[in-house]
Amino acid sequence: MRCDEIRDRLDILWDGEQPAEIHQHLTECASCSTYQRDLRLLRAGFTLWQKDAVPAPSLGFAERLVRQLGELSHAPSVADFFELVGRRFVYATLALALFAILALTVPLTGPVRALSVADIQVPAQEASLAYSDPIGETAMQESPDLAPVETPTPAVTHEAK
Repeated sequence: MRCDEIRDRLDILWDGEQPAEIHQHLTECASCSTYQRDLRLLRAGFTLWQKDAVPAPSLGFAERLVRQLGELSHAPSVADFFELVGRRFVYATLALALFAILALTVPLTGPVRALSVADIQVPAQEASLAYSDPIGETAMQESPDLAPVETPTPAVTHEAK
């Protein structure tokens, strides 16, 4: 037989004689014999506990019990705690939602946010990179179909004076 089956049968056979196969297994298996010893000690403890007399309540026991039960009813309960935490959570969520809405609706420039140094410096840098044309030659646009006019070079003569 297996140890589990033996232990189940030992629990069922609280009092009385054990069959030969259980007795044989208990002599061979140390863990099952330890389990049987612990079970017998437990039974002996319950028997001794049953013989003890029930203590009588002291004077004023009922009054103290009623007073303590009344104090328990005034103590904060778990439901009160969760209600308080829930309210705080709702308020915090509401504040975060309003902050997010404000952050999305307020324009980036204006009385709330003025121009920063970076906003001013970027156009200044772009302006310094632009080609300056004091004469205004870039105002005339060259068309790609017009070829540049070539002026004839004067003929070189070797006339002596």
